[in-house]
Amino acid sequence: MLAPIRIIEPERLNNISIDGKWEEIELAVDSGATESVCPNDLAEHVPTEEGAASKRGVMYEVASGDQITNEGEKSLKAMTEDGVEKRMVLQVTDVNQGLLSVSKATSAGNRVVFDEAGSYIENKTSGAKTWLQQKNGMYMLKLWVQRPF
Repeated sequence: MLAPIRIIEPERLNNISIDGKWEEIELAVDSGATESVCPNDLAEHVPTEEGAASKRGVMYEVASGDQITNEGEKSLKAMTEDGVEKRMVLQVTDVNQGLLSVSKATSAGNRVVFDEAGSYIENKTSGAKTWLQQKNGMYMLKLWVQRPF
């Protein structure tokens, strides 16, 4: 008897849609992060540009106490799984996972809810909810970024 075959993707591999037009990215929603950050290889086709923080020489302190440099920023136009367009700026630095800062999200007019019955980011003006998925004990925001043709 043959067992079914299933695909197991490496954790750091960004999924590309079948048509090649969209790249899936995930951001860990982090209540302890003071800035939304990503590694340079997240949405590789989106250029890293010099931003105000990198011009000022901003550094970030990580949990170990080490400091990492701001290398610039990526301006993303992304779609949620519900087809809602989101725009965000992520600071590029030497991290292994993109992080969405809860404090930055709430400063932008959102409410972030972590709950076993369903976790989401809610726009306080429109009431629109962007649902989060729990993965390995973290709450993740899944987004799709359009790739150039």
